[in-house]
Amino acid sequence: MFSNVLRVGVCVLAVALALRCGDGRSPSTPTPSTSPPAPPLTGPTPPATASCPFGKGSAETECSRRTPTELLSAIDTAIDLVVQRPTGILDLTDENPRGSGQYRIVSQKAFIDALLANLRAAGLCAQADYDFPLEGMSVKGSNEFSEDFVVVQWGEWVRRGPTSYRHNCKPAAFPVDPDPGWPPSGSGCGKPYPAPIHHFTAKVHIRGPEYNTLDSTPIVGPDANYCAAIGYTDGRAWCPVRTEGSRDRVECESWRVGKAKDTGRDGPTWQYRDGETVEYCKGLKVNGCENHPDNQYWLLAARGGTYVMCAQNGACGEIGVDR
Repeated sequence: MFSNVLRVGVCVLAVALALRCGDGRSPSTPTPSTSPPAPPLTGPTPPATASCPFGKGSAETECSRRTPTELLSAIDTAIDLVVQRPTGILDLTDENPRGSGQYRIVSQKAFIDALLANLRAAGLCAQADYDFPLEGMSVKGSNEFSEDFVVVQWGEWVRRGPTSYRHNCKPAAFPVDPDPGWPPSGSGCGKPYPAPIHHFTAKVHIRGPEYNTLDSTPIVGPDANYCAAIGYTDGRAWCPVRTEGSRDRVECESWRVGKAKDTGRDGPTWQYRDGETVEYCKGLKVNGCENHPDNQYWLLAARGGTYVMCAQNGACGEIGVDR
């Protein structure tokens, strides 16, 4: 049974949609709108508790997809409202499949922002994960339960209907205070979150006549469960932050590795070590080594010796170069 708040919320959304759809056209076959775009949210996303009239959720919750959805109609109605003002958000001339109402998304963040605004305006509590892959949201009409939905498919299309429903959580699972081990909101690094960098591995990536190009990889662990969760199937306990080709590898590495002390770019700080002396790489013609112009994880090394690369948390690795 819907709670009273949920009933009111869905009704408000439905009335708003009816007022905007006075021409009687079906939402699945609209014509492109010429109305001005809905104003996007600017600045940092406000804390979820600031827009949730029901307060915090619980970290001790049980989630299951076996429970029938009670909030799907609110999600679909919120999407229909976005369809009425699609400029800068949706392309109504591109639909997949045709007649489904699953339009191509022009701006993923603007789409999520608009859905949140519609759901909150209806008196519901709604929260999106603004990190990778920016496609899901949580909704509740009380603290009795919450439901999670995936409203973007393949990073490009609206996802709606029963397949958008993920699961129901009892009691409500959000909002909760962030764990200190989580990345800051908007980092782009999704779950599972990597642990702090433990060390680096490095190799000679390219051998050239004038210099070698070195390549470094930040490593986390020991945690075989994490390594398996991100895609490694060989039972390893030490692994890179993400597998090669993962869509949020750059974002997760940037969060955990931090910025280089000498260049200020995302990536490790490289130094040349000669006995007890270490120095930044200032240029191939200055001291025989130089940060790669495009990739902070690479180094140009024209001088033989030991090169050290370190994350912002002090975790390091090294490689010997013979030239």
